[in-house]
Amino acid sequence: MPPKVSVAASNDGALPEDMLRHILVCLPTKAVCLFRAVCQSWRSLLSDPLFVAAHKSCHPGPLIVTCNCEMFERGTINLLDLSGHVVKRIATTMKDARMVRTRRLDLICVTGRKGCHVINPATGDTFALPSRRAKEHAHVQHFFPQSFDFGQVVSTGEYKALRCVSIDNSDHESSPMLCEVITLDDGRHARWRGKQGPPAPVTSNHNRSIVVNGVVYFLLDFLYKRFTFSGARVKPGSMALFNLETEEWMGIVQGPTPVRSFVKDSSGRCGYFSLYSDLSLANLDGFLVMAHNPEGCSLDLWFLMDIEKCLWNKRYSLDFQPENLFAQPLEILNDGKIILSASGSLRLYNPITKTYIDFGMRNSTSVGTYTGSLLSSESTFTSEAERCTTCGCYFTLEAGQHDVTCQDCMYEAMFARR
Repeated sequence: MPPKVSVAASNDGALPEDMLRHILVCLPTKAVCLFRAVCQSWRSLLSDPLFVAAHKSCHPGPLIVTCNCEMFERGTINLLDLSGHVVKRIATTMKDARMVRTRRLDLICVTGRKGCHVINPATGDTFALPSRRAKEHAHVQHFFPQSFDFGQVVSTGEYKALRCVSIDNSDHESSPMLCEVITLDDGRHARWRGKQGPPAPVTSNHNRSIVVNGVVYFLLDFLYKRFTFSGARVKPGSMALFNLETEEWMGIVQGPTPVRSFVKDSSGRCGYFSLYSDLSLANLDGFLVMAHNPEGCSLDLWFLMDIEKCLWNKRYSLDFQPENLFAQPLEILNDGKIILSASGSLRLYNPITKTYIDFGMRNSTSVGTYTGSLLSSESTFTSEAERCTTCGCYFTLEAGQHDVTCQDCMYEAMFARR
């Protein structure tokens, strides 16, 4: 156990140390970060791992994370409290940045035009995932990314990223898909590893895949006749499951009865397209949740209660409001309120009073949650990875690469020379 830090000298003995700790641990994170600049003894106190743990226990969160990005411009990460106040801002080096939806993680993940970055919000450290494909897929001529997810292995705490790619961009015949996985803890040796492709093509929309308890759920594409599983057409709302620990596919699970029993109307595929636009996946209270907005009439939240029996429970049905069109559930708070991400805003829904509290997201393009401590000073990527001499991010050297420059900065330099 680290020794207790004495702060009496800086406080002129006005307050006992235990009382000062009690006061400071109750303050919001933004204020504590500012107070670190008061003096060296306060900085030592407020950086003490015991104080950081106590503060996190007193302020369990979550924080809302939004990504703001104008087209072809670099993005900005905003961390907000539940009152809508910005606690911290982080500038990214990525253009057209979008945040990968995550829940209950100490890291966040952002994708862009050229690649993907994993960010530690507490320290600001960034790890650029390698852009080169897995060696098992080096022979593949065409490489069309379809889906990207980021999560944590429950048993080991390892962080892994998963991407599914199509090797055929045609809609007229079967489109095989590949799968690749990378482990962040591998440091400078982190490489994409080729895995077996999904049992049926997955969708490419960022709201239609989610990680729950170390398993990635992908909504399967049911829009086109060519998409089949074991010779049978994929039913609407079906999902493929990938286990991040074993790095193997776990088969297919069907959606709730009202979704999988959907009967397309006379418009044919247009009916399926309407259903497709009404579905999204979320992680709430550790359950997989399928959000269904049937014909814009309500927002039904279906919880998967038993994966073996494919048992679903509709716990919530939110009445229609124009502001809820295409809304995404993010989190259920300890008091039962539900955080919703709607177009350009955040909404806090009280299921008892059926009322909303709105606060802005500052024109964010994507949103998620963060439950780590912004007071932590532990760096995540520095032990093994190289550091870019241009932007400062951590990355892995590709085979034959000698310049200590990340792929994004190399692309920027090449573009600038043209």
